[in-house]
Amino acid sequence: MTPEEDIVSTRDIFIRTKQHKWPILAFICGVVLTLVIVVPLIVSTSSSSEKDDKTDYACSLRFDRKSTHSLLFLSDDNTVMANSFSEETPNAVIHPEQLNTYKGTIGDKWLTNTSKIYFEINFSYEFVSSLRNNSRTLVIEVGVTSRKEIDNSFYAGDIGWSFLILNCFYYICLTAKNMMSNTREQLKVMSLGNTGGTAATGRLGFFINMNRGEFSVIDKDTLKILYTFKKVVSVDQLRLAFGIYNPALVEAKLEIMYSYDFTSLSIINVIA
Repeated sequence: MTPEEDIVSTRDIFIRTKQHKWPILAFICGVVLTLVIVVPLIVSTSSSSEKDDKTDYACSLRFDRKSTHSLLFLSDDNTVMANSFSEETPNAVIHPEQLNTYKGTIGDKWLTNTSKIYFEINFSYEFVSSLRNNSRTLVIEVGVTSRKEIDNSFYAGDIGWSFLILNCFYYICLTAKNMMSNTREQLKVMSLGNTGGTAATGRLGFFINMNRGEFSVIDKDTLKILYTFKKVVSVDQLRLAFGIYNPALVEAKLEIMYSYDFTSLSIINVIA
């Protein structure tokens, strides 16, 4: 191609571009609008679908109000339980079916032999006086136990399977407890010290897989399963148990944050 031909071709392209500038601009604007509107809409729809998939399994686990011990207080929606009166937990319970020995309550859902329930608990505590280093003072408990036998013991681990936050000599620890298998295993230090003013907050996940007879606790800080009870079976109907102890020594609170029913899914355990 000669230089003259190259100049003509370039000039021709410029003229044609000038002649069709409005259709070209319209095309460019259409592409920009597509990127601005359609792509975010696709991402939003995808995120919404993922959320919908998860919420399909959401269940409304609550503390059972009528079973709650008279020394404890509940929130209006039965998701928070404490051993002291507050604006958040203003409701004391007086009911003929309430527990009298066990300082706690049960979950409002029955466990069947196929139940797969995952839930998360926010806990908090603050000691109002110092503990003796050699005491085993109980603070908080989450367990699985017989509904028929729960009020025959001070804590669920006597007749069932429980995870306890309690005094471990000079610090506060999380322990797995089951008297039937002689299990008492320290899992995690929750706070150093046991003197007045010692306080802690945190979150734990729990998964009960009745299909496999397992009950697990999950550390939400590390997303690791800290312990799994095996052979969680009983001839009695089982329920979740929640205990809060020693109001003269410690102010403590449990709050159910999330709960999911995965009974219809073929899963073994979860870390959510």
